[in-house]
Amino acid sequence: MLAGSAARFLATAQALTDDDLYQASALPGWTRAHVLTHLAQAADSRTGLLRAARAGRVGQQYPSEQARADAIDAGARRPPAAIQADLHRAVQDCLTAIREHPRHLWDAPGIWLGPPGRRPVRGVVTGLRRELECHHVDLAAGYQPAHWPDDFAATELSLVTAWMNRRGDAPPMTLTAPPRCTSTPARPSTSPALRRRCWPGCLVAVAAAACTRTLRPCRPSRHWLSSAASPSGHITGDSLPPRSHPVASARSVARSSPRWRASRRSGRP
Repeated sequence: MLAGSAARFLATAQALTDDDLYQASALPGWTRAHVLTHLAQAADSRTGLLRAARAGRVGQQYPSEQARADAIDAGARRPPAAIQADLHRAVQDCLTAIREHPRHLWDAPGIWLGPPGRRPVRGVVTGLRRELECHHVDLAAGYQPAHWPDDFAATELSLVTAWMNRRGDAPPMTLTAPPRCTSTPARPSTSPALRRRCWPGCLVAVAAAACTRTLRPCRPSRHWLSSAASPSGHITGDSLPPRSHPVASARSVARSSPRWRASRRSGRP
């Protein structure tokens, strides 16, 4: 599954021309070069955690949030060929480190940037896949949340809605489950703002607020995971999912907020 996500992302990146690389991505203030640079550094940071664990040390993902941001800005100014080569090297290095990591060391601790603290390095696998799938959408090169593997979409939907439901700074939203899903009540939030980095495409539609319902279990339909939108970020009439699923409407409202767009680059990596 992770190898497939990596292959799809790298194929899309490789198809970008030099001019494409310096065009705007779906992330405010970032070009596609920023996205590719960030993905390469995200992969390297995870490789470092695994290598440190194998050496009996506690690795640190990044020195600081500012150091990471500065490295991305500097890396995005490199020549296109250097950006592409570094991306492919970093992703392949991380995949190799994952394949070779000893089974008994997956619970070894690493110092993660966001949320900060020590957590097992096993988070490298799910974290890298999330980076690949979400930023594939952010490349604005044709890949949409509707293309996400069903297992990834279902898992992320559950995790992110639960996570957002615990945040005090999330704007209010009601998530209504499709008839085939079951749900359990969860605490609603009325906070007005949301601060996150590296937004995962359509999951923003679902997790752009603390939901008043947490789905469990749920296998999301690709129809209402569609993210086709106009350049302004609004859902267009011909892109609405069948029967106008409430998630699409919530996403339209969330993404039309200037405050949301301005804050999209801040928060968890």
